[in-house]
Amino acid sequence: MARIAFCLPAMRGHLGAHAPLAREMARRGHEVVLLGSRALPPLVQGLPVRAMDWTEPQLSGAGLARTLWATAAATRGVVRHAPAALAALAPDLAVTDHAEPGYALAAEAAGIRRITLTPGLPILRNDAVPPPFLPWPFDPSEAGRGRNRGGWKVSGALMALQNRALAQGCRQHGLAPRAGIDDWSADVPELRQMIPALDFPQDWPANAVPLGPLRDDPRAGLPPLPDQPVIFASLGTLAGRRKRLLHAICAAAAPLDVTLILTHAGALTSAEIAALPGRPLVRDLWPQTAVLARASVCITHAGLNTVLDCIAAGVPMLAMPLAFEQPGIGARIAHHGIGLTLPPRQRDVAAIRAALTRLLGERAFRDNLSRPRAELRAAGGVRRGADLIEKMIRGRAAGDAA
Repeated sequence: MARIAFCLPAMRGHLGAHAPLAREMARRGHEVVLLGSRALPPLVQGLPVRAMDWTEPQLSGAGLARTLWATAAATRGVVRHAPAALAALAPDLAVTDHAEPGYALAAEAAGIRRITLTPGLPILRNDAVPPPFLPWPFDPSEAGRGRNRGGWKVSGALMALQNRALAQGCRQHGLAPRAGIDDWSADVPELRQMIPALDFPQDWPANAVPLGPLRDDPRAGLPPLPDQPVIFASLGTLAGRRKRLLHAICAAAAPLDVTLILTHAGALTSAEIAALPGRPLVRDLWPQTAVLARASVCITHAGLNTVLDCIAAGVPMLAMPLAFEQPGIGARIAHHGIGLTLPPRQRDVAAIRAALTRLLGERAFRDNLSRPRAELRAAGGVRRGADLIEKMIRGRAAGDAA
């Protein structure tokens, strides 16, 4: 059996993809450990964690400037601490998160074989599509491609601080430099939650393997619900603490003949929950797959985990992107007609209610989910991901034996 290190940032969305795969590998008899900063252990249940002696900056509620600073600071911390930590663990394989290329650098510096796991929307420089953080629609014209080139140029400038940290790490460890974050995933297998049927039309790299949602959570029970359509509203756990928007969602749903189930990720006090319009069912967190199995519509921040869970359940979405790659995912939801996307300036009560009315009443949104839903079912999820990791480990063992 092998020892496998899962290397990831301390973010619930990323843990939501790494942990099911780690648990599956443990069930198959492998020794697994999650590697991260001191911020990671409080998020993890039931898996061994090795915390390095530093704490990465938190991104909750951060604006653009702070996000860029924090991203670079996190990479500097990984580059400083992770090579020695991985060398001490001596795993047979490191599973490194696409969003934190410092872990890929650390694995190479420590001489550890690695594979990439991409929980979110891949960052892949390509003139055919805009950068993930932009809400631009797909435009295959030369004008559209020119705009995309400009977007990627701006993206490169914004990521200069992180790229500088990576370049310094490459010099320190005698590694070949990379031009951008996607280059750290280019020469190893990349396991993606993203699937082509949700993406804009573009060529995927040959090393990219779409798995669909990596889930292993049992379907938890729900309280008895009224016999009417259910709307599930979740704005995520990192950037979703938007009290005004949560209030507007409740006000929009209140006059509709629906049951609103709302998760607020700790954003609301008991008094604020009691003051919400209508009669929403409110919790800090709900068992998402269980709620979506009952839902007719999902209001989402367009985080990839939630979007894939909606596709798997056949639930149309009202996307209201908040941060990170969510605008790009929202644009893809609109492109494929599997939901509606509201930009920030169109999120008043009337606009939200009109969008919900359309999603509840128009069958086309649900019909358009059939193709990506079928692709998800065929992708393989956790089991296929674990099979591929074991295949890679077996290949290493055979090479060593030879």
